[in-house]
Amino acid sequence: MFEKNTVKATEQVKKERYVECYQQDGKVKVLFIGNSITRHEPKPEIGWDNDWGMAASCRENDYVHVAVRFLEEKFGKINYCVANCGHWELNYYNDKMITDWQRARDFNADIVVVRIGENIWNVKDKFMEHPIAPHFDKMIKYFAINPNAKVIVTGLFWRCVEIESAIKHVVEENNYTFVCLEDLGDDCKNMAIGQYWHEGVSVHPADEGMRKIAERIVEKI
Repeated sequence: MFEKNTVKATEQVKKERYVECYQQDGKVKVLFIGNSITRHEPKPEIGWDNDWGMAASCRENDYVHVAVRFLEEKFGKINYCVANCGHWELNYYNDKMITDWQRARDFNADIVVVRIGENIWNVKDKFMEHPIAPHFDKMIKYFAINPNAKVIVTGLFWRCVEIESAIKHVVEENNYTFVCLEDLGDDCKNMAIGQYWHEGVSVHPADEGMRKIAERIVEKI
């Protein structure tokens, strides 16, 4: 499916809106780190006119907001923060650029959900010179500054052994909690096939896929 995901990782969200925080007087703070599956601003040239997790039918049905609803059933109102780090994926080997997401770090989350990695494939020519794992590790540690924070790291929606192995290595080294998703990406029923004319948009998770992603994340929390 990687070859069908032709949605560019650049300009998914304007730089000044990389991070959006929602304060609801909650006692628990949750940070969602992701790419277009987490949030993508409108891009009419590819038939995407919305501002939420790509291919969900509405904001309430993307995995972030489904997860927030589930968590509020457990904790009551929560404060949450959404960080689109798609641009980081293309520059994962440049550790200095992570400061572009300083607001997400300052959010000082109690729970950090890391659901990112697919677009690293677009710079696969860098893999040998810059192994993914050390930079993925630094990225997570940049955001998880609360020493008591629970870190949930998902695998990829579309299978890729090289990237998934690096993610799992970081999870194991740090005793983070891992959530497998690759089986979801094997089943077209979890995608928006036929709902959008642009193939790259249509292979993103639709409502069913988003709900399953949220369920698996919340289950680990």
